[in-house]
Amino acid sequence: MFSLCIPTINRYDNFLSKYLPLYINNTLIDEIVISDENGNDAKKIIEHFNHPKIKLNVNKEVLGPFLNKITCCQLAKNEWIALIDSDNFADEKYFTICNSYISENNFQKKAIVLAPEFAKPNFDYRHLTGRILSKSTLKSINDYEALINKVNASEVLMNTGNYVINKFLIDNLNLEMEKQHIQFSSACDVIYFNTLLFEQLDAEIHVVANLQYDHVVHDGSVYLQTRRNTGNFINYVHQRYRNLKKSN
Repeated sequence: MFSLCIPTINRYDNFLSKYLPLYINNTLIDEIVISDENGNDAKKIIEHFNHPKIKLNVNKEVLGPFLNKITCCQLAKNEWIALIDSDNFADEKYFTICNSYISENNFQKKAIVLAPEFAKPNFDYRHLTGRILSKSTLKSINDYEALINKVNASEVLMNTGNYVINKFLIDNLNLEMEKQHIQFSSACDVIYFNTLLFEQLDAEIHVVANLQYDHVVHDGSVYLQTRRNTGNFINYVHQRYRNLKKSN
């Protein structure tokens, strides 16, 4: 079973109102953890849904995308967490593929992320299907992408998210030294998170065959709203990610 973790802020009307009934009916999801930044979505969910799968959290203050995702995942009860943005949607096939992949691999290592090969319709990483991204493989993947003219596609993958992670990563990530940075991370929160997972926990990110979801690009995107004001930090995070390749 999976815990579906959805961080949100003002996304009920356009997205969660449509997605939640589908998630509730998904038999591979036995809890839906929703962490709401300001309470607006939580209020509407309470009004329209009364289901034991749903677990609601409202933050006392707006934490921002990075910390709200961490908070949401900390509340999950299961070992495997599907961390899906509130404006995107993963269907039942997504969870079936992840469940099969986990069963087939019988992971001994817990620092595992299962990443999609395609964030439909715009972000296609199928040239990386079957590859495992880790500190020791980043350089070879970069060289491979340069060879086939897919330069920096893996870096875009690193900032896409909407993946399945083992709760071990959430429980063991140390953010004490990152407090000064987190406030600037809204447009690069996923690659920042993944970089920390590589640095601290020697994580592996598996690009899983046929794992796809619907990635909605819209004007209300936090990335689009904040990228211009956080350019220096975005550059810093991407360079920090690239430095991982130099350390191996």
